[in-house]
Amino acid sequence: MESIAIIETLIPLFENFFLIFAVFTMPVLIVLIISYFENRTTEQFHSTLQELIKSGQEVSSELLQSIPGYKKQNVKRDDIRTGTITIGAGFGIGIFGQFGVAETSLVAIGLMVLSTGFAYLAYGIYDKGKKVNDVS
Repeated sequence: MESIAIIETLIPLFENFFLIFAVFTMPVLIVLIISYFENRTTEQFHSTLQELIKSGQEVSSELLQSIPGYKKQNVKRDDIRTGTITIGAGFGIGIFGQFGVAETSLVAIGLMVLSTGFAYLAYGIYDKGKKVNDVS
């Protein structure tokens, strides 16, 4: 009887442990997977570039851009687009939380994402107005 009671108390502890472990390890795994594939792409680009140089070919900008893994250095950020997408995601999470199971926590998360979207949108509008004023 005592062993059954001990097992009944240990099962919820292990379930909570695995849940907490999964919550904290998932972001780490996502970052590791993304960085692995980005590094692999960069290594492939550099090995292809080294082969071109060793073969004696002239490396032009068009040739560089045609190599898989080429990344443009001056990629323009569009904060207005980012803000609009983030506002939509926050609004969607909030609505889902309002009509879903975990109402309070999902509505709070939705409001947090929504406010982040408004911040991106405001900065994008501010930055765009600043660039227009700087040009003239």
